[in-house]
Amino acid sequence: MILQKLIGVVFLLFVICFIAIVIEELFLGGKRRRKLERQRRAESEAMNPESQR
Repeated sequence: MILQKLIGVVFLLFVICFIAIVIEELFLGGKRRRKLERQRRAESEAMNPESQR
């Protein structure tokens, strides 16, 4: 009985996290944000070539 409740809670948390990720990607521009971060990083490295790793 307790094990079933524990599994249910874990599954519920998994579903909530999955839905949050989908909402972030679809509505909050996850891909767009990552693309802009890549562009900024590339521009920064082009301006400061001595700071490359």
